[in-house]
Amino acid sequence: MPFFSSLLEPDTIALSIPILAVCGGVLIAITAIIVGGRKKEQEHRERLIAMEKGIMPPPPAQEIERPKYSSRRANGLVMTGIGLALTIAMSVANGIEAGIWGLIPLFIGIGLLVAGSIDKREFDEKARAERNKATQP
Repeated sequence: MPFFSSLLEPDTIALSIPILAVCGGVLIAITAIIVGGRKKEQEHRERLIAMEKGIMPPPPAQEIERPKYSSRRANGLVMTGIGLALTIAMSVANGIEAGIWGLIPLFIGIGLLVAGSIDKREFDEKARAERNKATQP
């Protein structure tokens, strides 16, 4: 056990956290690329088998793209919650001066919420204009 206790010094842990975070991010990206490639390969293989059997393959499934505003709203809510939690926690633990640092993610979250609402308004206006254009002769 003494071997492990010497490896788990606070400096070692502090150094390993960013290294593990970067390695984890890279591994997630590599996994996403591999899984996406296998999915496309499987779809291609299914289409080839259908063509060999004389069956007309269905058109490839098209993924519906979410509007920009929905992801901005979700990110804004998360950032606002994180900022609020940091502000409260740091103010309680170290005084109001330390709590000011939690305002940074709080205001980033509020900015994302505002941007999401502006994007939604623009999206709705664009959809309304397209509907009006389609109904007019």
